[in-house]
Amino acid sequence: MNTSTKTLPEGYVQSGEINLKKNRLLAITLNIIAFFVGVLSFFLLSSFATLVRPGIMNLSGSITAGVWAVMLGLVILLMTIHESVHGFFFWVFTRSSPVFAFRLFYAYAGAPDWYIPTRQYMIVTLGPLVIIGAVGILLMLLVPESWVLFIAFMVALNTGGSAGDLLVLTRLFKLSPMCLANDTGDVFTFYEHQPTIDHP
Repeated sequence: MNTSTKTLPEGYVQSGEINLKKNRLLAITLNIIAFFVGVLSFFLLSSFATLVRPGIMNLSGSITAGVWAVMLGLVILLMTIHESVHGFFFWVFTRSSPVFAFRLFYAYAGAPDWYIPTRQYMIVTLGPLVIIGAVGILLMLLVPESWVLFIAFMVALNTGGSAGDLLVLTRLFKLSPMCLANDTGDVFTFYEHQPTIDHP
């Protein structure tokens, strides 16, 4: 299979599942991992920023209520952009509108009616991490120095928030290139083709 389909082809059987809807422990664990990855990413990005934009080292200020409000706004904006990128690639490969939702521990985009080939689904999965990361690093080189750390914060947050995407990706690498994925948003189900055995 190299195209998305609404009908599971003959000979395909379920070979795996990641269910964030039922497995709350997994959802919480991914959030904990996301926090530490985000902190590490922000440290690395801010270190990079001080090398390429030395002027930010001279900026001073305290974390005021206004700064917290801006950061909260950035978090909401980032979540929206992240899921929109997923949704865009779902649309590219299915030409069908994706679904979006927010849950207690995560937000998601999904294409519940579609079975998507492995390579296409890898692009759906990696899209936000690669695109937001690349654009963010570019912006760190171009925006006014007072905004550099805010951009670094968003990129780090996105990197940490991609923990679930990377979990899905590691599962995809273990499956055959003929694998199909169905993504309802918080349940990822994988299907592989089972060859027909001809009996003599």
